[in-house]
Amino acid sequence: MRFDLTVLCLALLHPIVQASVIGIDFGSEWFKVSIVKTGVPLDIVLNRESKRKTESLVTIRDGIRYFGTDAAGLSTRFPESTYPFVKNLIGLQYNDPIAVEYRSWYSNNMVPEPLRNTCAFKLSGDVVYTVEEILAMQLAHAKRQAEISGGESISGAVITVPPYYNHYERQAVLDAAEIANLRVLQLMNDGTAVALNYAMTRPPLNGTAQHHLFFDMGAGSTVATLVKFTSTKVKKLQIPTLEILSTGFDKKLGGKAIDVKLQKHLAKLFMTSEKGAKAKEPEANRVKQILSANTETMAITRAELEGLCGDYFKKLAEPIKAVLKEANLPLAKLDSLILVGGAVRIPAVQAVLKELVGESKIAQNVNQDEANVLGAGFRAAGISKQFRVREIKIKDASSVPIEIVYNLDLKTAPPETNHNPTLPQNTTLPSKKLMNFKRTTDFDFSLKYKDASSPILSAKVSGLADAIAKHKDTAVDGFTKVQAQIELTDSGVLDVEHATVTFELKQEEKKGGSIAENEAAGEKDAKKDEKTDDKKDEKKDEKKDDKKDDRRTLRRTPRRIPRRTQLNLNPRRSPLPRMPPNQGEFFPLFPSAYSNHSHRFAKMDDEDAARRAREEAFNNLEAFIYSSQAFLESEVLPSVSTEEQREALSLKVASAQEWLDEDKLNEVKEIRAPMSFRVKELEARPKAVADYRITLTQVQAYVDAIRANNTLEDNAIFGLYETRNSKVPKKPVKPKTTTTPRVCATETDKPVLRRNQLPRILAKVPSEEGEKDAPVGSEEDSETGRWRRHDEL
Repeated sequence: MRFDLTVLCLALLHPIVQASVIGIDFGSEWFKVSIVKTGVPLDIVLNRESKRKTESLVTIRDGIRYFGTDAAGLSTRFPESTYPFVKNLIGLQYNDPIAVEYRSWYSNNMVPEPLRNTCAFKLSGDVVYTVEEILAMQLAHAKRQAEISGGESISGAVITVPPYYNHYERQAVLDAAEIANLRVLQLMNDGTAVALNYAMTRPPLNGTAQHHLFFDMGAGSTVATLVKFTSTKVKKLQIPTLEILSTGFDKKLGGKAIDVKLQKHLAKLFMTSEKGAKAKEPEANRVKQILSANTETMAITRAELEGLCGDYFKKLAEPIKAVLKEANLPLAKLDSLILVGGAVRIPAVQAVLKELVGESKIAQNVNQDEANVLGAGFRAAGISKQFRVREIKIKDASSVPIEIVYNLDLKTAPPETNHNPTLPQNTTLPSKKLMNFKRTTDFDFSLKYKDASSPILSAKVSGLADAIAKHKDTAVDGFTKVQAQIELTDSGVLDVEHATVTFELKQEEKKGGSIAENEAAGEKDAKKDEKTDDKKDEKKDEKKDDKKDDRRTLRRTPRRIPRRTQLNLNPRRSPLPRMPPNQGEFFPLFPSAYSNHSHRFAKMDDEDAARRAREEAFNNLEAFIYSSQAFLESEVLPSVSTEEQREALSLKVASAQEWLDEDKLNEVKEIRAPMSFRVKELEARPKAVADYRITLTQVQAYVDAIRANNTLEDNAIFGLYETRNSKVPKKPVKPKTTTTPRVCATETDKPVLRRNQLPRILAKVPSEEGEKDAPVGSEEDSETGRWRRHDEL
């Protein structure tokens, strides 16, 4: 038994499952994934096409999801089913200007999410996908790529986001990752990830600090990040340290804006319709890339492109000037401006930057496309604790100031509201702030961005009255203080952790007594089960001490001893219900939505897995057939097989080959198609009959209203109505199981009449080509076969 226990303990010392960590740079147009696994250095994950980046879009057709190159190929044919640039919609309301602009760019069907008024997409029927679900699909696809590449599961990820993302947008990314079953180690700002990648390969500084500005112009936005690089001495070691001083950005200035500008120009040249202009968007992107290296393409020159987008290029200097001004750093003290992102390759962009800071300060010493994702992967390895990486201290900062709002005095009407800047701009991430309130009753407070009208989140402190009543006899009136701890996490998400109330307690003066009990705030009350002898001994000792120094006893006065009691606080995901947010404020996903989205997500994953298994089986069969054909032609095979064996194998291979041909597939389709049609008809028949009954009821009411004014011409109409009404079955026709001759067709028979043929048959309109429909107000003469007017009959 001892041996078995020893073996079990030794087995537990070794990790059972190896897991990797990844970094995800999810851009507006492309996403990239880096991976760190045991024994393998930081590297980029290749997709199915062996490319280092994948298109950030998904196409959904008939319940099947297509990603990357497949989705890009289908986007021009089915733009209404393709969802690109969803990163720009994360955390936004349906009526946000960016969402309105998105609807003018793309032809997919965006609708407001009914509960939160956020952006969602409606497919055929009543199927609606939220933006979080669309993003979750792509995050899950990125995770699956890494699992295939690394050959093991993924334990966590660091996802990069723009520094201007607020609490709502960051929370939406976290919600999407939770739907995708992807554990997020941290949301990291883009500029911080690039700066970390820059510091990875450089030695610690031994002297003056360096200031570098990372200028990142991607497809959707432009961000300027000013970083200070220094060294911190820890245990005789110099640890590289990077500190984010300030950030500037333009949410709409990016490669996409140039694409749209060029797209509209091409539409004027080649198209007259807006729909046709949509098809020219890929061509606009291609032309932009060509003009980055060449001077002209087709009928558009680089000078024309620069003229079209001149107003955009003038805005490039604004983020740079903003960060330098905010950090109070002269341009002369800037060591370099490092270019990042695909759009910085445009010559006009580089020309503006060179004119602003000087050509000598322009640097391209990081990978413009992969610095972001490599920094995220390095950070993931450091957070996970599974890997030993070089220590680099990071001092990230928030880009927007946050203030707390609460009422000062509840007795005044209306109460006076206080706005306290609790987390100013460039607050270090993560940060915690302890807020103090003087309250005797339950109250609430909210956190909001400085210039925003609605709060980020609201919290309610409850249980205060009960806590005060508990210490009513021992607490000093007017000395009750409530403390609430507010946290800004390393992902830039706000949270309210807990609250405590502090009382000042009265201490009665005793003759010759001491105040040994309750010396520290927050200490528990003395144990009730202490022995009586101990108490007596303690009193004896106290009396002896008092006799030694009676004057010391007389000088003692009662003092207030703080005591803290835990209170109930209502942050998100707390056992207590959250305060109802103000109307129009962004809501995170509700708990019920997680369950619904996860269930639908899991179902689609299972269907995708089954489809991939079928495709893999088909590919394996096809590959095996071709290899078997080559095997049959081998010169060595006759030496080890008989003619009968080779003939048997050849027949099986030929038979399998036939099933791969289209003819065999058509044979199966011909058998299945009639049955599929009858299934569809059987499911649609009850609704069709019900709709037809409603129509007849409406016609009956109309006929009854005009029957009193009956004319000879109307007799034919009344007769036609009676004929139609008599042909509607009162009950659904059920298939007969007996062998007796059947009078009418059942659900298992080939249809003799289709639903779309019924109006023509009932109207007695010939179905042969070349024959004309019946003239209005006439019908066919049964004797002559020609059409006659009603007044002639």
